[in-house]
Amino acid sequence: MPQPLPIASFHTDRRQAVSRAAGTARILQLIPLLLVFYTFMTLPPEVEITIFGVNLPSYRIALLLVSAPVLWSGLSDGVGRMQFMDVAIAIVGFWTMLSFTIIYGFEVGIVRGAGIFIDTVLPYFVARNCIRSLDDLRYFLILCLPALLFAGAILMLESLGGRLIWGPAFASVFGAVDSYVGGELARGSASIKSEIRLGMLRAAGPFPHPILAGIMMIGFLPLYYFSGLRSWPLILGIVATLTGFFSLSSAAFLALMAAFGIIAIYHVKAFIPKISWWTITSMIILLLTAAHVASKNGIVAVIARMTLTPHTALYRISIWDHGSVSVAKHPWFGIGYRQWERPSWMGESVDAHFLLLAMRHGLVVPIVLAAAVIYSLVRMGTIIPYLSPRDRIFGIGINICVVIFVVVGQTVNYFGSANLLLMAVFAFLASAISWGELQMQAIKHQHRLQYYRGVAARVA
Repeated sequence: MPQPLPIASFHTDRRQAVSRAAGTARILQLIPLLLVFYTFMTLPPEVEITIFGVNLPSYRIALLLVSAPVLWSGLSDGVGRMQFMDVAIAIVGFWTMLSFTIIYGFEVGIVRGAGIFIDTVLPYFVARNCIRSLDDLRYFLILCLPALLFAGAILMLESLGGRLIWGPAFASVFGAVDSYVGGELARGSASIKSEIRLGMLRAAGPFPHPILAGIMMIGFLPLYYFSGLRSWPLILGIVATLTGFFSLSSAAFLALMAAFGIIAIYHVKAFIPKISWWTITSMIILLLTAAHVASKNGIVAVIARMTLTPHTALYRISIWDHGSVSVAKHPWFGIGYRQWERPSWMGESVDAHFLLLAMRHGLVVPIVLAAAVIYSLVRMGTIIPYLSPRDRIFGIGINICVVIFVVVGQTVNYFGSANLLLMAVFAFLASAISWGELQMQAIKHQHRLQYYRGVAARVA
């Protein structure tokens, strides 16, 4: 006759079953976002189709497929309290379409703005609905690790092998990516020039450009380092992010320096516990302000000079000088894809993401976005002290990740899949705030109960 299981064993098995069920539900919740990430981390921009004048790379197709069910699920289940960032992204999407319809007319403006809207609004709200807690983000980092390792391996093979392999392989099947000038289809294709730096090729892998390849890989570094993951997910995650080095990009090196610098500050702070992150942040802001005032061309010039080659720094400073003139002339709705006034020796590209937003759509878009980012960073800072030590560190890592993307964005334009990642990072911050607010409220409620119980005990 079988013996009954001990009560302790029964409860242990039940907890394990509940844990497995919760883990399965969390993975299912993350599948839409993982699908989008795996698409742009493995397939290059050459994999695309065009429908009604709108280019649909593989990642946009994935976004369109998952957006409707994900957003419907979010409306049904709720994702916590609405954040300033949610409102800001909605405003950015609306103003983007409005500016294009004013510049080009309704029909043409809708078509031209559709791609930007898809790359900006949809990835944010998909990530916002899929990531609802810090544990969700940890699961996501583990599950997207194979794609990150794959992209890193391609970057390393291209750089050390001396030739681009991934984009050209797909171009032989789908054709090369079309070249555009001022938003108009031009003759020829947009090819990535082979360039040798430090004796290695600047690799692009599955990304639109070597610059973006480096930033997108290294941008994950603070998330993995401060995630609280252990063992192989942590080690492999850090190793994968460091393969961004093989892009040999100025902006990627800037991101790497910023990440290493903040990680070093984090470890030094452990020996000086009385110095808070608010003090450190204030000191950094004061130093940046002093550099902006003392330098000839402001903080942008200081950031630009930290890049790998001096001529790129001078070029980026010129972009800001002439781009600012364009913004001053068209402050409300920008110039869209029209050509901006500049010397004949300067190219069309604007290597400054937030400046380009102002030039293309007017000042409303970058101002609203910047205000939302600053507010969210500060709000996360007020929540962090109420979290557990493991979650507190992860919250710091998310803030650091956002800061790095914003700072590097002063010297590069996040286009294509890179803009998806930028929007997803903003969504990670907003979701962390929504989740953290619930934790903070629960702790404050517990403290109030303890206080009233203490008062009641003293009265009795």
